[in-house]
Amino acid sequence: MGPASTFDVTRWRKTCGMVGSIENDALLHALAATSGGVCTRTALLDAGFGRSSIDRRLRQGVLSSVCRGVYIIEALRDRSTPSYRALAAVPGSVLAHHTAAALHRFPVDVREDVVHVIVPNGVHRRVGGVVVHPSRTLSSFDIVEVDGVPCTSPARTIVDLAGVVGKARLRHIVQTQLRDAKPGAVELQSCFDATARQGVPGVLKLRRLVVDLLGDASGGEGSDLEGSELEARVWALLATQGITGFGRQVRPPWFDGRRGIVDFAHGEAKVVLEADGRRWHQRDQEMTDDRRRDRLAAAHGWVAIRVTWAEVTQRPAATAASIAAVVDQRLQTSSVA
Repeated sequence: MGPASTFDVTRWRKTCGMVGSIENDALLHALAATSGGVCTRTALLDAGFGRSSIDRRLRQGVLSSVCRGVYIIEALRDRSTPSYRALAAVPGSVLAHHTAAALHRFPVDVREDVVHVIVPNGVHRRVGGVVVHPSRTLSSFDIVEVDGVPCTSPARTIVDLAGVVGKARLRHIVQTQLRDAKPGAVELQSCFDATARQGVPGVLKLRRLVVDLLGDASGGEGSDLEGSELEARVWALLATQGITGFGRQVRPPWFDGRRGIVDFAHGEAKVVLEADGRRWHQRDQEMTDDRRRDRLAAAHGWVAIRVTWAEVTQRPAATAASIAAVVDQRLQTSSVA
């Protein structure tokens, strides 16, 4: 997909009411404005510009050449310009890796002067400021659009990032995105299964992480679905049962700027609600950390409630009733005091 590919030239000509060179100048700016000032020779020819007309605007400085067949109007440059420039300069590409991660709002640091794209294996041109990642596994299922710009899907972006980020950063990205269901557990597992093979950068690292966090991703009692999906179900349970007052991913009074964020908290009742994954908490260290967090809450006058996958999925009404009872009791106690 090239810049300005969705611009309707025919409709524009019918509504603008201009003629001659004035119309062409206005059309040129309208085309480029949809893509950060970037346009291609092919798009201009398709819009009705003659070759001599394009060359004249290049000589006049109206257009600046980025690379062969790709131009930019400097006055229209904005934050999207590098991405559109990369897509136009590398035909058949989509934004990927850190650039796609930024579009999906992953917790990553991005260099604005470097754009990552992915293309099927084959010959491609080298363009300054563009990092091209060839791929033999990219499929249509791996491509989505964000604000009209083609990029790798959240799941495929995580798979690609596995080869270029450290273990701790990758774990943080996966946990954060699963928490928000972007992607969901099954989607990530499916994408990993479709692309993982021996020799792919980061495949072993991601495989261990996928098994660690997702298990078989089936949602059964034997899987290791990390708090992400469970948190989403708890949040939905609170909403459907009419339990209000809770916030999600809350920084309680004892948050030290680095540790201590809780899954849910009811500030008025001083109740912390944590979603406990299953095999995560069979580990001694995890259980020790949980107890420490509970004691910290108690020291500040809060009470901690922990709910499990089985409670939320098999006994949702009873679980919600018990949570509501604790909240009501705390509110009554605080009002009497």
